[in-house]
Order: sequence, then structure tokens, then C-alpha cells
Amino acid sequence: MSGSLSLFKISTNVRFAASAWLFPELAAAWAERLFLTPPPASREAGAAAALDLIEARATLIEHRGRQIAAWRWGERDAPAVILAHGWGGYAAQMRAFVFPLLSAGYRVIAYDQPAHGVSEGRLTGLPDFADALGHIAGYYGGVVGFVGHSLGAAAGALAAAEGKLRFERAVLVSPPADLVGYSRRFARWYWMPEAVRRAMQAAIEERYGVLWHDLEMSRLAHRLPAPALVIHDRDDRRVPWTQGARVAQLWPGARLMSTDGLGHNRILANEAVAHAAADFIAGRSGVASPAAPALPQPAALY
Repeated sequence: MSGSLSLFKISTNVRFAASAWLFPELAAAWAERLFLTPPPASREAGAAAALDLIEARATLIEHRGRQIAAWRWGERDAPAVILAHGWGGYAAQMRAFVFPLLSAGYRVIAYDQPAHGVSEGRLTGLPDFADALGHIAGYYGGVVGFVGHSLGAAAGALAAAEGKLRFERAVLVSPPADLVGYSRRFARWYWMPEAVRRAMQAAIEERYGVLWHDLEMSRLAHRLPAPALVIHDRDDRRVPWTQGARVAQLWPGARLMSTDGLGHNRILANEAVAHAAADFIAGRSGVASPAAPALPQPAALY
């Protein structure tokens, strides 16, 4: 962590600790805005990385009054696989998956989430991610596969459970299983009292018209019949490996592929991971890793 970022975090934490006692309603509103604001780095890095997608066909798609930047590779009439990055990310992070999927005969679609990269918006959250994903998939049509990272993976599960997205196979990379638990980790990071965290949660629930309890994987899994592969690194410090293992356990018939030493973001650039995902989407491998034995149904965790 850089010195300037450390000072910003300490300053933010002190202000939270003070305002939580003196002005609890203001603290809750501030917490809500902080929770729904992507890190500025996603804008800067996403704009720079968009140049790496120059060979793709770029499009701006309007969604709820905001322009969403999207890119397409492959033949227009080929079956499509949609790639969804996570919180604080951008479309080019998913680039490693493009060529293996193209080689397997798919059309590939990637996009910057609302308020990320070069897409418009300032505030966003999981329900927004899921709604935008369903809209992008409907715009292009013919989606048969999905690859999502982190919160983008959770958005795919939510969109599918709500009928906004249909796919035949899904790959979830580093997915969270417990969103309330994540909010508690977020609160501890900013020295946020539990009363303020609860008020923040209530405000976000009111904003999107949905209870967080209904967004948990344990509530969604029974509505997710498509085969899924979960890929998670044991050294992931942002979303612990146990979260991915839990997702694989809850999703009917899902498989779990574990990696080591790739963390939360480097896993996206790993060739073995990208090829494993493409193999699973194409139905060429039950586990999507030649080194892993076939797993029984339901999948054992390994």
C-alpha cells in the first residue's frame, strides 16, 4: 500500500469513527456512498487498457441512462460467451479468456461494468451489475456461456436466478458466497461500527429494492441448474478460497478447480485458467483441467 493511500485510509477511518458517534445518520449515508463507489483506479486503468482491445468491435450500449462500453470478438452469428469483470476491475482484465474461446468457435463479449472503466456512472452495486449484465446479453443475443470474476461472477448468478441471463455453462472465478460477510470485512477496514454498517445495508436495500439476504448464494443456488465450474486460488486474500468452495458446494453439481500462488487478480492472466474455462464452456472436459480427475456429482471439494 502506498504512503498516500495509507494516509487516506487512516484519515477516512478516523472520520468514520468520530462521525459514527456524533452524526450516525450522516455516517450511514457516507458509508453507503463509499460502499457503492468503485475505486478511482478502475477508471484510470480501464481507460488505458481499453487500447488493448483495439482489435475488437467496440460499442456503447445505453442502460438506465448510462452508456456502457462493450467489445465483441468473433463472427456475428457464432454462439456467444459473455465475460464480466469484478469490483474495481475493467473489461481488459478478462482478455486472456478471449483467444481460447474464439478458438473453440465462440463469439466473445466483454464490457466495463457501470461506473467502471470507460462506462458511465458514479455509484453501482451487485443488483446494478446483474441488471446491466442481463441487458448486455440481451443486446447481443445468442449467449450460451458466461465467465465472471469476483463480484462479476456473483452478478452472473443473480442475473441467472432472476431470469435476466440464460447460459448453458458458467465459469465463476474467485466468486464471493457471503455478501453480508463481505460488508462486515469492509466495515472493519474502515473502523465502521456495526450500527453504521447495518444502517448502510438498510439504505442500499432501499435503494435497490432488494434484501441482501436474498442475494446470498445459499438463496440463489437452487435456481441455477446450468453446469458450473468454480476456479479459486488458495492464496486469494480479497475473497478467501473458502468462499469459492462454498459456492461450488451450494451450486447444484458444480465443480471446483483450485490454484495456488495466483491471488485474486493474477488468476485472470493465467493461461491454464483461461484454457480450463474455455474447455469447460465447450464441454470438452468435465473438470476443465487435464491434471484433475473427473469429479462425481455432486462435486467433491479438493
